[in-house]
Amino acid sequence: MAATAQGGQPPVPPVADTATRPRTPAGADSAARQRPLTAADTIKAPLTEAYAPAASAVRNVRLHWDRAELFEGGALTLGDLVARVPGVTLMTAGFLLAPSVPAWHGDPGGVRVFLDGIERDELTPRNGGVTDFSLVPLWALEDVVVEELPGELRVYARTWRVDRTTASSRTDVLTGSDNLNLFRGYFGKRASNGIAIQLAAQQASAMSSVGMGGSALGAMGRVGWAAGSWSADATFIRQGLDRDAGNRVLVNPGISGAVPAYKGASTLSYLRAGWRSPSADGPWAQLVAGGVGASLTQSSAAAPAGTPDSVSTDTTVSERQYTLLAGLNRSALRVSGGARIRGLRGTMDVAPVARVEAVRRYGAVTLSAERRHGGIVTWDAKVQSSPFDWLRFSATTGAWQSSAGTAAAAGTSLDAAVRLWGRWLGVGAVRVAERDVLGPVEFDTTARGARVPAGTGVKVSFGGPLIAGWSLQADAVNWSSAAAFRPQTETRTRLWFDSRFLGAAPRGNLNVMAALTHEYRSQYFVPAGSDALGQQARSYNVYSALVEVRISTAVVYWDYRNMTGLTYATFPGYLMPRILNIYGVRWDFWN
Repeated sequence: MAATAQGGQPPVPPVADTATRPRTPAGADSAARQRPLTAADTIKAPLTEAYAPAASAVRNVRLHWDRAELFEGGALTLGDLVARVPGVTLMTAGFLLAPSVPAWHGDPGGVRVFLDGIERDELTPRNGGVTDFSLVPLWALEDVVVEELPGELRVYARTWRVDRTTASSRTDVLTGSDNLNLFRGYFGKRASNGIAIQLAAQQASAMSSVGMGGSALGAMGRVGWAAGSWSADATFIRQGLDRDAGNRVLVNPGISGAVPAYKGASTLSYLRAGWRSPSADGPWAQLVAGGVGASLTQSSAAAPAGTPDSVSTDTTVSERQYTLLAGLNRSALRVSGGARIRGLRGTMDVAPVARVEAVRRYGAVTLSAERRHGGIVTWDAKVQSSPFDWLRFSATTGAWQSSAGTAAAAGTSLDAAVRLWGRWLGVGAVRVAERDVLGPVEFDTTARGARVPAGTGVKVSFGGPLIAGWSLQADAVNWSSAAAFRPQTETRTRLWFDSRFLGAAPRGNLNVMAALTHEYRSQYFVPAGSDALGQQARSYNVYSALVEVRISTAVVYWDYRNMTGLTYATFPGYLMPRILNIYGVRWDFWN
């Protein structure tokens, strides 16, 4: 549902999370919370946060990342992060600045992004309604929660906040192969009267032999105030991108400039007022008045005929969005509802949303419904049970109804997990209905969309500690057959060592993590005109390594991707980088 779920406690206690290192303390500005308070440093009432569902996975799968974890594991974009969820197929045409589109269960339009409670509708004409994750600013976030449903994946992202009166700063510096240079800077401070000031920016540049080099500049600013139960803030986020054309070299003959050059930006600005927190017991309410914008100053030869991008070299599209949500959290019952109002191209659209959760120690029931933008009504239900600490079950179903009244099942999923000697073994099955899906036209206009047949997939996961600081996480998805945007088999396996060496450094100022990751994808198809399987990419096995060393509040790391130098593509025809070396430092500090 459209960002209507509560925070608070998970409906069912989540499976032990062994996918990354132990979680840092929760809350705003979590890195700063690890330092002791002084007479000159106090914690102020936090700025209100956007609503997000509690991350609860039966299988041992990570669905929640806090601020520190967002940047661990080598993720440079939100697409890199979401691609770790089994069932997500990430399609990209190159490195950092290239278009990046995740497909959920074979649907490139099945991943919805809510940024601080505002649904990020894709407005760029050349993208055909499919979100390009290269324009979603991972660097500006403090928290990401993913909600899995058979028919769609919902990504709830919340931007960085501060709650300390001592100024907090952070600097990230990265460099590496393909002439990569990336710099991030953050500054945030709370005044004694509750006023908050935040500034952040990221500058990135890269060059590649197959094109799609260029630069990207993003900026974030926030002025806010919070005291007691009340909070208000004004926030502005802009992600600019100046990208060269990209070449399609793994086809015969090759296509120069298959992805046209891009120069534009994605913006989000809003005024937000909140009363109490949606994760606290009792009533709460929040009003957000914002705007989503997209600008393009260079035409696209790959845009569908008749769209503004195909006839103009200067396009600006903006959407007004107003969100009013309120709820009540009382003991085992959590109820929320409201509406999202959009104004686009002279029309107004009202999308009501509602969600009810009944939570108990041994199980939970969740019911939600909404009218999506465009008139489609969706509803879904989830039942979770944990009769024992070592056994968990979950069942989810959903359906949709078009504005014409046609109803269809979106899908059904079943999951179970059992703990064996401290390790979790999870199995699941998902059934998705036959449906029309959008195509990533930015890669190829002949892949505009397809009728994807119904399919049944089996998911298996295993995770837990092995020996002497070593752990393993393995995930696999296998479908009954391959379909457009849905390879038959995908796996991801990660073996890592993680230790704080508390015997030698009892204050916890040292942490060493080293990981080896293997990713496999079977033969992969995308449409070509009316042929849903008209284009294909070969199967691949990619190995990568990562080393991170934390000393106090500084993290030095080395990311070694595609270490065997494999020639492969995640979208047919576009060469992925060979042997990428990325190294840098992330450093939090305050004074």
